[in-house]
Amino acid sequence: MSQVTDVLVSIDTKAILDRYGKNNSTENPPLIDFRHIFMIVTQGNVVSGQAGGELDVAATVGDVIRWRECSLSLGFEQSCIFYKFIGNQGNELISPPSPREAEVTVPVPNPSDPTKPKMQLVSNYFWSCETLKQGRVTYHFQFMILDRSGNLCGCYQWDPFISISNS
Repeated sequence: MSQVTDVLVSIDTKAILDRYGKNNSTENPPLIDFRHIFMIVTQGNVVSGQAGGELDVAATVGDVIRWRECSLSLGFEQSCIFYKFIGNQGNELISPPSPREAEVTVPVPNPSDPTKPKMQLVSNYFWSCETLKQGRVTYHFQFMILDRSGNLCGCYQWDPFISISNS
């Protein structure tokens, strides 16, 4: 039975900027050390590398994979945005990943009454693809780091995996 696998990607923006400096090349960003990336999926979707930068996601043919990115400060100090997906090996095994935007209503904390959350309409953003054939996909995500004002601090990339089975 097909399923949706959500991949949360948390990026240590401070460590990346400290180590690699500002790099404004969106066309050729440097490949960074995967130890600055933390990818998480449900335990049933892990081949290996849970909570690390080389997460190998388990999927079956017909599944949907959705990636969401955030900085460790959740946008308070810096934000990050994926801007390009590059398939290195196994491109034919998945549909071309693309960014999607959806409006959803979500509960948010209510400081005046913490036991009664408020509801807020927000834009939800993610990248999505479908798995089409059995095999292994190696890919790069290119992303930018922005400061609170939306100024570009740098562009970078790293390379995780997807393992697709028939069942």
